[in-house]
Amino acid sequence: MAATSLRERSKERRYRAVLLAGMRLFAEQGYDVTTVAQIAEEAEVSTRSVSAYFPTKLHIATASSSAAADRLILALRSRDEGESVVDRVVQWLREEPAFVPEEEWRLRAAMLERNPVLQGSGPEDSPPLLAIAADAIAEDLDIPPDHPGVQIALGIVAGIVVRVELLFGSHREDEETLVLIHDALSGAVDAVRRSSHSSD
Repeated sequence: MAATSLRERSKERRYRAVLLAGMRLFAEQGYDVTTVAQIAEEAEVSTRSVSAYFPTKLHIATASSSAAADRLILALRSRDEGESVVDRVVQWLREEPAFVPEEEWRLRAAMLERNPVLQGSGPEDSPPLLAIAADAIAEDLDIPPDHPGVQIALGIVAGIVVRVELLFGSHREDEETLVLIHDALSGAVDAVRRSSHSSD
């Protein structure tokens, strides 16, 4: 049992070393020019080890955001009855710092700032966050999932989530920022709700 635990901790350390090395190099020199060999050297592992943890460079670049998306999916699926999508998203943002160490958050923000093409991207096996969020928004707004208002509200929520990944270095646990995000999302989604129902 102890040997298994030791192996698991060792695997987790190597995984984190590769993840942080990749994000650091993507931030410093750019995603396109960074090679797997450079990431392996920075992480002090073999290129085979890098590939064992991450099938492609894109998996490294999006691993942190994909894990956050998994947690957001869980948050949206576990909404309490009557709880709004906005309240759930803001609660998810409030809880995120507990899951993402400060160094990872800072490197992710720097990487996304340096490589805008990575913002909101992910490998093909990424979880269907947009579809799940769209269903939750449709339910919240009491309109059909194919209503244009759902896509507009989804774009607003998705845009703020992406921007928060860039913003939240020093502000990641700032309650004032969270209140601002809540008010901005609420105002935008309420406007979509009023417009959607006025056309009924």
